[in-house]
Formats: sequence, structure tokens, C-alpha cells
Amino acid sequence: MKKNDHIKLLISMLFLLALIMFLLIYSIYFINTEFIKHQKIPQWQRTLVIYSFTLLAILNLYTVKNLFSALSILKTTQVYKDNIKSLDNFINILRAQRHEFNNHLQIIWGLICVEKYNDAVRYIEQISENLKNTSKFYGLGCAELSALIFAKSALAEKYDINFEFHYSIDFSNLKFDSMDLINICGNLIDNALYYAKSSFSKYVGLNIEDEGNQIEITVTNSGSYIDKCKKDKIFELGYSTKNSSGLGLFIVKSTVEKYKGKIEVFSEYRDLNKIEEGYTTFRVILPKKI
Repeated sequence: MKKNDHIKLLISMLFLLALIMFLLIYSIYFINTEFIKHQKIPQWQRTLVIYSFTLLAILNLYTVKNLFSALSILKTTQVYKDNIKSLDNFINILRAQRHEFNNHLQIIWGLICVEKYNDAVRYIEQISENLKNTSKFYGLGCAELSALIFAKSALAEKYDINFEFHYSIDFSNLKFDSMDLINICGNLIDNALYYAKSSFSKYVGLNIEDEGNQIEITVTNSGSYIDKCKKDKIFELGYSTKNSSGLGLFIVKSTVEKYKGKIEVFSEYRDLNKIEEGYTTFRVILPKKI
């Protein structure tokens, strides 16, 4: 289901809720008017009508609640689909590198055989530099998360965004659900890229650090500033400042709370090259699960 379909469905349900509430209030008013009283309608029938509309209102509220839950599941499902695609792309790149590796060895061997040692050194340096772009994602200990971050870095490059990634952690020995890590990092990075691509500095930074008994994930981007009065509101279900479903940050917070962690938001203005621009950082702290 597309984003516009989500919005249309939500508006329809809210309209239905408002209609039921209106009918409930009107029924209470109408049943107690003098006209109805003169019709000698038994009190139990009037009470039954009120109870019926009340029940309808309660059922509609329950339906709206389930609708929000369904939208959240749809959002998570889409994240899973995107992750599978990212993982496939990552695997294909690794396969291509393995295939090219034999060719590189043959070229280096040939340069050495004809005593072109300086050319061989330059060729090795060139290969090493190219490999750095993908090898920095290998050591996370979570293939799914590595694939996701690699895909997001490629997307950042498409928008000419300076995407910086640093980490000091190995998830292979930690009991974190890879889908939960993807929900957290994926939504925060998407949010950061959205604002950074239209900013002056075009910057996104991702850090995943081992802090002893906890891990810390921080995502910083240029191009946005969040007022103090909105720092709690942005995590509410359905709230959005960029014409979206308003599920991304809600899912992030829900996932963080699942691990009894916490999420913090910091915003500031930075003066770079005499241009003042907003920067926002989301910091997630998760207790380690070994």
C-alpha cells in the first residue's frame, strides 16, 4: 500500500469516527427533546438507542487503533523488503570484487615480471583505495546491517551528500535482532538523508560505538533544527514534518523501548562559511545483550 493510500484510509476512518460521535451526541439530544417525550416512547427504547450509538463509537475507536497498528506493520514490512534488496546488492558487489581479484593479481604479476615495480605499486594503491569504500562495512558482525548502511551510503552519493560512517563494535557476539537494528538505523538514516539533500552542507554522519555495557548509535544531519517543544512530539504515531506516514520515528522509539534503551535528540545551529545552518543529532543508547 502506497503512502497516499495510507493517508486516504486514515482520513476515511477519522471521518467515520467523527460521524459516529456526532450521531451519538445528536441522538442523546434528540431523544430528550419535548417532541420525542410527547410520543410516549418508552425510556428503555431511548436508552437502547443511546447505548447502541455508544457501542458503535467504541468499536470505531478500536478500529482506528487497529488501523494504526496495521500501518506500523506495513512500514516494518517495507523496511524488510528494502533490506533484502540491499543485501542482494551487497552480495553482488562482493562477488564482482572476487571475480575481479584474479584479474588484479594477473596484472600485478605481469608488471612485476617486466620489472615495472613503480607501476605495480601504484596499481596496488589504486585497488586498495577502491576497496576501502566497501571494506569499511565488513566488520560490523551483522551482514544485514552492513548491507543496509552500504545501500544508504550509495544513496547519499547519488544526492552528493557527504556520508561519514564510523564504528567500533562487533554485533556477532551480541544478542540483537538484526531487523531491530535495521529499523533503528534505517529510519534514522532515511530521515537524515531527507533533510541533508536539500541543505547547504549536505552532511550525514553515522556512528555505532561500543561503550562497555551499552552500545551507542548516533545519526547527525545538516539541514534541520527541532525546537524543544517538538522533541517529544516527533516520536508520536502519525506525526510528521515531511508529508509522510509519521511512522518512522515512532517505530524507532518503540524498538528502542523494546530493549529498555533510550533515544535523545539534540539540535543546534552551526556557522559554516558564514552560513548558519541547523544540525540535528539522534542518539540511541541500547544496553548490551550478550
